[in-house]
Amino acid sequence: MLRRASFRPRHGFTTIESLIAAVVFLVGLAGLLGALVQARGATGQARRLMQATDVANDLAEQIQLWNFDDPRLAANAVLCANDPLDKDRKLHKPGTGDYNAYVACMHGELMLRLGGASFGGLQRPAFRDEDKVESRGETVYQRFYIVRTETVRDGVQRMQVWVKVLYLDAGEPRVVTTQTMRVQMGGV
Repeated sequence: MLRRASFRPRHGFTTIESLIAAVVFLVGLAGLLGALVQARGATGQARRLMQATDVANDLAEQIQLWNFDDPRLAANAVLCANDPLDKDRKLHKPGTGDYNAYVACMHGELMLRLGGASFGGLQRPAFRDEDKVESRGETVYQRFYIVRTETVRDGVQRMQVWVKVLYLDAGEPRVVTTQTMRVQMGGV
């Protein structure tokens, strides 16, 4: 009599099972790489925002050291003094008349060095981008500030200063604003 060969299960994977596992792995890997690219972009945005905040705070700290009657702290024109927070987002519209008028009424880089007075903070507000993309090179930050002075009562003056930093992030204008206040009592 002929004996039948006993059926033994094979151990391991077939070619089809291996291909399906590879496709599932690659789909998962593609999703992970997409998330990593998005996270890297978000990290770059956060770094530029942090640098812009540092530039704004640097100027605000320097302004605190200037004398109350320093010519660099002359009050701004009404357009800026009445809208120091740029509620209409004029700085986000470069090349328009609103943008040009708003920038013209703020104090800027030239005002920082008025009359030979030294500026002890950042001399050039620019930071090299870390992503090594040559086309980007560095992010340059433009600093502006708005001064509004008012008499609170006899012998007391309050000065509010809004520091604005404008920069481009992915081709879009971004603005960081910080505020500082000074009070002078007596001898006004």
